[in-house]
Amino acid sequence: VCAVAFASESQVIGGYGNGDIRRWSIEDGQQLGQTVQAVGLVLSIAVSQDGRWVVSGDHGRQATIWNALTNEKVRHTEYGNSMYAVDISSNSTKVVAASFNTTDNVQLFDITSGTELLSPISHGWTCGVKFSPDGSQFATASNVCGVRVYSTHNGSILFDSGTRGSTNSPSVVTSFTWSSDGQQLFVASAGKITSFNISDSSSSEWLIHGAQFPVSIASKRKFIACSACSSISLWDCMSHRQIGSIITHSTVVKCIALLPRGRFLACELLDGKITIHDLREVLPSKCCGSGISEHPHHAA
Repeated sequence: VCAVAFASESQVIGGYGNGDIRRWSIEDGQQLGQTVQAVGLVLSIAVSQDGRWVVSGDHGRQATIWNALTNEKVRHTEYGNSMYAVDISSNSTKVVAASFNTTDNVQLFDITSGTELLSPISHGWTCGVKFSPDGSQFATASNVCGVRVYSTHNGSILFDSGTRGSTNSPSVVTSFTWSSDGQQLFVASAGKITSFNISDSSSSEWLIHGAQFPVSIASKRKFIACSACSSISLWDCMSHRQIGSIITHSTVVKCIALLPRGRFLACELLDGKITIHDLREVLPSKCCGSGISEHPHHAA
């Protein structure tokens, strides 16, 4: 597995190294529907909140829009390098996609028509893109050039961390996430999380468990989940204090995803499995809205 996202409160989607995109039942781990095929290794995947669309980015330099109900390919856009990151706006109308290149590597387009909504944006070696919760902004994260925030309306730069926000990660991971109010960006790197205030450019940081790569991060209203190597820690967004117990695995966690309106955490593991955790087992009740299931990867 190379990418993971929740499709609903009962389903998760995984993108695989052989180009497969598969949908799984959280309850019993069974595959749902047919397997669809991207051009190459799937590096990123996103599902629209209205449940109509899936967007994937792959090593074959394509961002592809799929009909989530029929699994049919709707269209694709080709880029100059591998598609490391894709995201869909909260109103399910826009897609932002970024390739691992130096110039004209970030594009915003209409999800229905495929029409470009902005001229291509240059942010070198971008490894992540995320819309703000209200969709009025989107952020890009670079391995070496930090994080930037752009206006969805006109593409103007609203915030630039400079190299302070560089992830310096050797892996393709989701290295940053928004706060629920859209006022902060949390950027994960080896051994720490840095919080950037978008309005005044101030920042703060705190240490996290482990100092190894890959580091992946996801947020959900009151808390952040952050993986480092084979374990995951959970943090209060306001106090920056660890909450709950550390979740451990027997192999490296490559990527994580949180169910926006539910209690589940999905972990993409190095051994090819997607593991689902019920966070009620590790978090105080005030943080959550049992069991763990594993979905095996069928190698090509």
